[in-house]
Amino acid sequence: METNIKAIENIIEYKFKNENLLKTAFTHSSFANIHNLQSNERLEFLGDSVLNFCTTKYLYQNFEFTEGDSSKIRAFVVSSEYVSEYIKNNKLIDYLSCHNFNPKNSTNVMGDLYEAIIGAMFLDSNFDTCEKFIEKSLKFSKELFNQIHLQTKDYKTELQEYVQGQEKMTLEYILIDKTGPAHLPEFTMAVEIDGKQYAKATAKSKKEAENLVAQKALEILKK
Repeated sequence: METNIKAIENIIEYKFKNENLLKTAFTHSSFANIHNLQSNERLEFLGDSVLNFCTTKYLYQNFEFTEGDSSKIRAFVVSSEYVSEYIKNNKLIDYLSCHNFNPKNSTNVMGDLYEAIIGAMFLDSNFDTCEKFIEKSLKFSKELFNQIHLQTKDYKTELQEYVQGQEKMTLEYILIDKTGPAHLPEFTMAVEIDGKQYAKATAKSKKEAENLVAQKALEILKK
């Protein structure tokens, strides 16, 4: 395990004073139960709270989103689907001690491992160290959070409700163009209100392009 400890520390760019904390973070309950060891579940519980607070703090300090929008963004950022990408991309799951299953097939297990690492790091150091690790490993930036805001906010519904609030207004989304190879297409959508085109937008899916063009149309209408 010593070699693994060093390899893990090199990946996460943090050296543990108490290596047992890191060993526990990488001990799944399936392995812990048959070897009479402590699993990473308590560290995961702690790390989950640190991750949530760090993300909340970043949102509060850098944006003025509504409480509802902030909650949606935070839920996206701290989800197993999102944080597991760091574990997967850095092959950290290869160091997890588990029994009788393949952890690479479980997004939840990888998400739990990420939280357990944070929990172990918090006990070994402090919040500031965890905050730096989280912001770096999850690539926090204003651009990223604005992109997630677009993904998590339903502008299409908002535009639909706006149009329905006006008398006899019609709303239609039109596919203008589809470009790129089959495995990586891009869609350009336009939105027409009462037959007048208000905006166009391009994205990697029709749904995303429609949401983006709805956002643009709302900005124009509210002016």
